[in-house]
Amino acid sequence: MATQTDDAERLAEAAGARYDRVVRLAQAIFGAPIVALNLIGARGQVTVAAVGAYTQRLPLDASICASTVLRDDVVEIADLRQDPRFRDFPMVVGPPRVRFYAGVPLRGAGGRNVGVLCMLDLVPRELGATQREMLADLGAMVERELAVQDEMLRAGEVQRLLLPNEPPALPGVEAAGRVQPAREAGGDFFDWQVVGARGARDELQVVLGDVMGKGLAASLIASEIRAVLGTHSTYVALDEAVRRTSEATAHDLESNGRFVTLWGGRLDPIDGTLHYVDAGHGLAALASSRGVRRLAQEHLPLGMPVASRWTQASAVMAPDETLVVVSDGVLDVFGDLGVALDAVRELTVTGASCGVVVDSIVEQAAGRGATDDVAAVAVRRTARQESRGVARGEDRGEGRTA
Repeated sequence: MATQTDDAERLAEAAGARYDRVVRLAQAIFGAPIVALNLIGARGQVTVAAVGAYTQRLPLDASICASTVLRDDVVEIADLRQDPRFRDFPMVVGPPRVRFYAGVPLRGAGGRNVGVLCMLDLVPRELGATQREMLADLGAMVERELAVQDEMLRAGEVQRLLLPNEPPALPGVEAAGRVQPAREAGGDFFDWQVVGARGARDELQVVLGDVMGKGLAASLIASEIRAVLGTHSTYVALDEAVRRTSEATAHDLESNGRFVTLWGGRLDPIDGTLHYVDAGHGLAALASSRGVRRLAQEHLPLGMPVASRWTQASAVMAPDETLVVVSDGVLDVFGDLGVALDAVRELTVTGASCGVVVDSIVEQAAGRGATDDVAAVAVRRTARQESRGVARGEDRGEGRTA
C-alpha cells in the first residue's frame, strides 16, 4: 500500500492538464454532468481533472473512489441513496447531491491501482453493457497515459541523479547549478569537473548545454552529451573535447533531428584565466558591479549538418566577477538579451552566494511563466583557496546543486 500511495501522490503532482481531454470526452459520451479523474494517496483523494461540480480533494472516508480503487473492474451504483455504504457521504446528502456513480479503477506502474476514472449523475440511472465497455476502454486509455507519465517521471529522477551532487573538489572556487525542466525530464544540463589537460595547475571545467526540444528524447541526448564530453575532457583540451564529442554523437543527433548548444569553460582559480568554447549558445557572461562582459563566439551548435570547427577563446576573470551561464529558457522569459544580462548582473552584485544566484535566476524565470527548460550555472573565485558550496536537495522536476 505504501508504494501505491507514493505512486499516486507523485503522479498527481505532475499531472498538469494532460487528462482534461479524457474527462471532457467521457462527459460527451455518457452525458453525465460530473466526470473526474481521481488519484488515491495516503492523504486522501486528489482530483487531477474534472468537469462539473467536483471537490478537488477529499479525505478517504468521504471518497467513493477509495472503494473503487480496490476493485479490478467497473463499479456501478445505480442509486447512492439506497446504498448504506455511501448514502451519508457529503456529496450525496449535500451539494451536488449525486445519486448515480460509475467508476473504473486505474493501474499505475507495476500493475498497482492508483486511481479511478468516475462519472456521477444527479438522478439514478444504469449503464448498458456497451457503455460499461466504453468506460473500461476510456480507463485503459488513461492507464496508457499514466504509464507514459510514470516513465517520464522516472527518467527525470535519473537525469537529476546524473547532475553534479557535490561542490567542485578544487580550492579557490565556489560554484552552483540548477536545472528545472518544463516537463518531467528535459534537455538542459550542466556539469563540472576538475581537469589538468595542459599539464599545469588544476582547473575547474564548467559546462552548460541545451538540447533542442523537451521531454524524454531530449533528456537522453543531454545525458549522452554530458557523459561523452566529460570523458574526453579528462584527457584533452576543451576545444578538442568538444570536437570529439561532436563526432561521437553525430549519428544520434542526426537520426533524432536534434542539435545541442553548448558553452564550456575552464577556469584557473589562482590567476583567473578562463578558456572557453561557445558552440552556438551565446548566453554566458562575467558579471560585476562594473557591468557585464559576454563570453560568446560565432560557432555552430553540435549536430548541425555542416562541418564545424570549434576554437577556444580566453578571458581573465577578475576577483569581483561572477561567471554566469544560462539556457535560452531564461532568455525566452526576459525577451531581450540585454534585459536578461542586466537582471543577472543585479543578482551577482548583492554579495549573494552562487547558490542564491542560480536559485533566483531559475525562480524568476518560473515566476514569469517559463514554458521551456531553464538552467543556470554560477562560478566565483573565492578569497580563500578552498572549495565552497554545499550539496542541496531537489524539488520535484528540478536538479539543483550548490
